[in-house]
Amino acid sequence: MAKLFVVRHAQVTVDYRIPAAEWGISAEGIDSTRELALHESWDGVSCIYHSPESKAIATAKIISEITRIPMMCMDDLRELKAPIIESTDEFVRRVGEYLGGARDPEFEDWDDATHRIVNCVKKIVDMAAGSSVAMVSHGRILTVLFSYILKRRLTADEWRFIRLPDLSVIDLDAWTVERGFFSGT
Repeated sequence: MAKLFVVRHAQVTVDYRIPAAEWGISAEGIDSTRELALHESWDGVSCIYHSPESKAIATAKIISEITRIPMMCMDDLRELKAPIIESTDEFVRRVGEYLGGARDPEFEDWDDATHRIVNCVKKIVDMAAGSSVAMVSHGRILTVLFSYILKRRLTADEWRFIRLPDLSVIDLDAWTVERGFFSGT
């Protein structure tokens, strides 16, 4: 039975002077990713697909080094487009409004984001040809993906529920969340 291991990248070093896509993972992020990699069974996983953003690449690299699973970059696993915001409170507020359904011209259109991430995941699954795979991506775009899988729009509280790093496993035969974040919803 093929699985999709969905990983949210590790904790980052926040630096509002540079775009979030360039933020690296912190020392805590390195340690917590090692723990995740060592305590998960990656049996049968043929490839780790990752976002082109620094924090996702670093997270995937740690997992790859521990498991010896090869990596491949997929541009469409990148984070949901959002404006540069220089305050965590403002960022959380605006993302919450967006996830709640408010239209914000500075954010990627919800339907476009859904189309992008769902088609990317389907492409990854097709390339896997029946084997299990992993992907490393970001909280907001994973919220869009899981909204599609669970057939309801997830909330800002649910987005904040996904830890850094975090793992969820999807059964690819049934397209259900088997375990990890959003498995109980």
